Amino acid sequence: PLCGSALSVQPAMAGYFSSSATDGVADLTDIPGLDDGMICTNLRVRYFRDEIYTFCGGILVAVNPYKLLPLYHKDYVQRYSGKRLGAEPPHIFAIAESMFDNMCQDRGNQCAIISGESGSGKTECTKFILQYLTAVTRNPKWVEQQILEASVVLEAFGNAKTLRNNNSSRFGKYTQICFNKTNCIIGAVIDDYLLEKSRISFQSPGERNYHIFY
Repeated sequence: PLCGSALSVQPAMAGYFSSSATDGVADLTDIPGLDDGMICTNLRVRYFRDEIYTFCGGILVAVNPYKLLPLYHKDYVQRYSGKRLGAEPPHIFAIAESMFDNMCQDRGNQCAIISGESGSGKTECTKFILQYLTAVTRNPKWVEQQILEASVVLEAFGNAKTLRNNNSSRFGKYTQICFNKTNCIIGAVIDDYLLEKSRISFQSPGERNYHIFY
């Protein structure tokens, strides 16, 4: 995920940017002579079209829209299920499907690294990946509920309001989804680390303690 201030372009620089960037292409690798300015221009164009996801090869760049978008219902799960990466427009479900397919084909572990600034949407991206995996695999309903609801409990103890984000995760999280030989989810292991313990006894002005205390 990526968030930040808008890019200001001087008139003298307008011709410098690739027409591909100003068109808002789906994959940044399609832009010739790619640089920071072109990346920001391309992401900004797509952002204002509510296209918050952009590929950079096998990497997905997500820009937090700070509003609800109808991109995660069952029709989208069906749209990306069984499709190779790049066959459909950029989406967090495309990454989840790619990992799931690689796991099924290669019988090996897969890993997604989700990084970004505070408020960029890391926690939500994690939830969307879990949502997709529980939707495309045949699991007892209680397994899906336990995995998704466990994140809510963790957020209560490890998330807090900051100046930049009302639901900021103040710890690192490693989520391991466990599958059986028939590719069905049988459980999950969630490890947390680097919890901001000082927040329990002190909060900066305008910030709050962990949600569980309210």
